[in-house]
Amino acid sequence: MSGALLELSKVTKRYGCDAEVLTGVDLTIQPGERVSIVGASGCGKSTLLNLIGTMDRPDSGSILFNGADTSALNPAETARFRNESVGFVFQLHHLLPQCSALENAMIPTLVNGRSREARERALYLLDRVGLSGRVSHRPGQLSGGERQRVAVVRALINRPRLLLADEPTGALNRGAADELMTLLLELNREENLSMIMVTHSDRLAGQLDRALVLENGRLQ
Repeated sequence: MSGALLELSKVTKRYGCDAEVLTGVDLTIQPGERVSIVGASGCGKSTLLNLIGTMDRPDSGSILFNGADTSALNPAETARFRNESVGFVFQLHHLLPQCSALENAMIPTLVNGRSREARERALYLLDRVGLSGRVSHRPGQLSGGERQRVAVVRALINRPRLLLADEPTGALNRGAADELMTLLLELNREENLSMIMVTHSDRLAGQLDRALVLENGRLQ
């Protein structure tokens, strides 16, 4: 056993008859490690995150999470893994407009039935990200940065071991982007989770432990 949280070995992915998007990707992530992935638009960065998060499956190669092959999980096990072990933050917040910040944050907990514990956890995290006074506000009443902070709380609500962030600051101005990045780094330490972040910003990528480039289907 290597002790790694995540291990990708020779992962490939092809869509239809097109050329391979990913060609033999190798990647190892240690517990608590923070890694950025940069590359040109359309090079496969989001595809790679989708494979790691079991939103899609590789055509070949293996993805091990805590030593277990995620491709071997059945649909129910995959759904549970995705809900409990991985948190997702995207460029767009994907909050439900009819729900409050608190209700949006609690959505991933609805399947476990621990409503009181989930509510306490959500309120704690919303306070931690500076939204204690906005818990009853709907997304339309929040700024872009505030909506992304709710999305971060939603991603962390079930205490995942890995956070996947796909251009989380892409829709924010520089000030809001810097605030969100600082928050992600602080939560990374406090929650003891690993983080993989796709970004076009070399400035933000340089704040993580490693910056990798996806080019010609491989990580450099």
